[in-house]
Amino acid sequence: MLPEENFISSILTQAIEDAAYTGTSKKYLKHKQSAIDWIMSNDPQFMQYCKILGLDSNTIRNKIVKHVPMTITKQQKEKIHARI
Repeated sequence: MLPEENFISSILTQAIEDAAYTGTSKKYLKHKQSAIDWIMSNDPQFMQYCKILGLDSNTIRNKIVKHVPMTITKQQKEKIHARI
């Protein structure tokens, strides 16, 4: 793998890890929501990163949805909306 591909792979991996976050830290919940939005939208950057790695963005997105628990729990929703 080229250095650029390693870097892009790390970015995608971090987004998946952020989307799967199960804790209640407001800081990390913001990362979780941003990652979910980025993965689930047709963000040109996400699509380009997949393309650079020789991956189809729709296929990758579908695999992430199937295998990564990205739901926001009730506790996480409460923490997001708390005025602290």
